[in-house]
Amino acid sequence: MYKVAKIQMIKRIFYIFLVCLCMLVTKRLISQTGLGINTVVIDPGHGGKDPGAIGVKKTFEKNVALNVCLKLGTLIKSNFPNVKVIYTRSTDEFIGLAARAKKANSAGADLFISIHANAAGSSSASGFESWVLGLHKSKAALEVAKFENSSILMEDDHEQTYQAFDPNDPDAYIALTMRQSAFLDQSLVFAGLLQEDCTNKLGVKNRGVKQAGFMVLYRATMPAVLIELGFLSNAKEEKMLASKEGQEKMARHIFTAFKNYKQKVDKLDNSIGKGVIENKEEIKEEIQSIKLDSGIVFKVQLATSSTKISTTSSNFKGLIGVEVYISGKFYKYTYGNCEKFTKAKIKLKEVKALGYDTAFITAFNNGERMNLQEAINKTYEK
Repeated sequence: MYKVAKIQMIKRIFYIFLVCLCMLVTKRLISQTGLGINTVVIDPGHGGKDPGAIGVKKTFEKNVALNVCLKLGTLIKSNFPNVKVIYTRSTDEFIGLAARAKKANSAGADLFISIHANAAGSSSASGFESWVLGLHKSKAALEVAKFENSSILMEDDHEQTYQAFDPNDPDAYIALTMRQSAFLDQSLVFAGLLQEDCTNKLGVKNRGVKQAGFMVLYRATMPAVLIELGFLSNAKEEKMLASKEGQEKMARHIFTAFKNYKQKVDKLDNSIGKGVIENKEEIKEEIQSIKLDSGIVFKVQLATSSTKISTTSSNFKGLIGVEVYISGKFYKYTYGNCEKFTKAKIKLKEVKALGYDTAFITAFNNGERMNLQEAINKTYEK
């Protein structure tokens, strides 16, 4: 018994040593492991035969979106030369929604930004808003998603590509948004930064962060946000969006949100690169969260990310003890180390109450992922 305890203590010390060592070499490892925001895909909405919304003075959404996207990409390249910027289109051409997401997925992008301009039946509608994938909560939100998704009807093989998805059928969106979005939390963070102070910086109404079933976001396997810059159906906003100055202002605002989001994602790496630990309590939490997995344990998987996020409680809604493991090219975050499945179910209920709606229970045996049902059978007390 004493010998086992001694071995476990040695292993625990070794694990803590590894954490400290990783802190010292993280900056060097960034280029080797692909941590942080390394690739961003910028998606100008519509294009070619699809003009998108058309303004009072015949301003085309496709042109506004492309100009803002190109300006945004230039800002990112000049300020972050190590970040790879990819456009889904850089000219006035028609590209299907599935092809846009596929391009981002193939590039292994860390962030997907889709830029559009809005329109409404009322000329008084105005403002800047951000959208993430989710189920619409109002008829107005549904109408926005229906309009943006209507582009698929212009694709020659849309019935095969989208498996008969009808963008005009409200019921189709329920099935669409039932898909688990492992990147919802990160998408919401970026969308929130986009909306920050947009009234003062842009001089337009802040319409907030919303959710709806956008096909282009549905197929993206990374944090993804769709931006509606303003309303072309509003004469004042159309004039602003059609102008070079207005487009530059929009690009700068989105760039600021990108910069702040990147700093949040790279927070731990940046502090280590400076040789300074800004918050000793957060590092302490990370070390304390390391558990020695011996035998079969049940954990609640919270989220999946293509970039590494610090497991401090501030990043996980106050949860202390969040752990991360690598599966393929993704980082997966878990909470709780339960010897019994029944205790894991209590943990699952706890995290769902905090908003982790897509969380689920998984099992490990000596640190290796195993079949959940097999784990339940082996730990079942008769």
